[in-house]
Amino acid sequence: MKILMILHFVPYPPHGGSLQRTFNLLREASKGNDIHLVALSQKALHPEDKTLSEAIGALEEFCNSVTVFPIPSDASKLRWYSLLLLNLLSREPYSVWRFKSPDMAEMIQSLAAAHKFDLVHLDTVELAQYAHLAPGVPTVVNHHNVESSLLLRRATSEGNSLVRLYLGFQGCKLKRYEQEHAPRFTANLAVSQNDKELFESYIPKARFEVVANGTDEEYFTPTGASAGKELVFVGGMNWYPNRDAMIHFCEDIFPLIKKQVPDTIMNVVGGFPPRRVLACSEKDPSIKVHGYVEDMRVYLARSAVYVVPIRIGGGTRLKILDAFACGKAVVSSAVGCEGIQAIPGRDILVGDTPDEFAAQVVRLLNDHSLRQSLEVNARKVAEEKYSWQVIGKILRDVYQSVIR
Repeated sequence: MKILMILHFVPYPPHGGSLQRTFNLLREASKGNDIHLVALSQKALHPEDKTLSEAIGALEEFCNSVTVFPIPSDASKLRWYSLLLLNLLSREPYSVWRFKSPDMAEMIQSLAAAHKFDLVHLDTVELAQYAHLAPGVPTVVNHHNVESSLLLRRATSEGNSLVRLYLGFQGCKLKRYEQEHAPRFTANLAVSQNDKELFESYIPKARFEVVANGTDEEYFTPTGASAGKELVFVGGMNWYPNRDAMIHFCEDIFPLIKKQVPDTIMNVVGGFPPRRVLACSEKDPSIKVHGYVEDMRVYLARSAVYVVPIRIGGGTRLKILDAFACGKAVVSSAVGCEGIQAIPGRDILVGDTPDEFAAQVVRLLNDHSLRQSLEVNARKVAEEKYSWQVIGKILRDVYQSVIR
């Protein structure tokens, strides 16, 4: 099968949820197929030419061709602010405007003319603007989350009234865009049954298939290291749900844990830690803010409990799947573990209020037998349901059904 894959970022190195999903789906799609990749390069992910060249080289190992274009609005802050303001006058969401690239459109047309593609795979619905450039070819779009729902949820929790209004406006525009374009794709890929059902509730005429998030169970493995009274969270805090989660945890939950287990240490791992989390760390040195790290497995290995106090979200949290693969006991909010096939009490512990969440963490810190049971079950879930090899076969099966 010959596949044209269109991405809104360069997914290497695969650090972070969306990057991880896209990189691994791309790698799995390449098994037995020819992949021609066209992508936009986001300056925030690859600020230097050297890192971008390295990323392209890594992707060329399993792609027949890789072509990358800069996002035009990344050229200057003035251009970005102009885009934000002018988009207020458009029916299209801001993200659709951001991913407009005449150069990329021209390259897609050129590739479509030169190759007889069996399938076009777009990595987000905002790339729908390029689907018509390969006429007559079946199309699949990947949805990392129910993005409009994520924006609307975030709007309700935003304190600044102007930001709340802007996010709500963008969320409504994106929902309308999803409703307009999703039925035009041959198939839409949702990351969980929950997301699939939510999409179908307001886009009943579109076809949705579940291709879940996964984990690399060979890279993330149990180490058998002795766990003390350490907790860990991993996630880039330039993503609002992660930022909100860590502010909430450090300010509202961790003090409750410390009252019962005073020697607990919290490891906050991930780039762009917010000021409020840094302020908590200054006030309480047992909150250790590590920022971005090359290998998060070091912090997973020495921690007894992985915490996921996410309050806003959609999709499924790859961080939980990676923690499961490492054989870690996880305490999550209900939102944090949405869509993951894990049984509360057997594979994972769930708490939503600060008191409930803290109580579940304290249970695991004090009960070695319970923690050990969750660790074994978590690894089993990762191996049987969320290995990228398992997910990759599902993806390739969907491709086959689409071209048939």
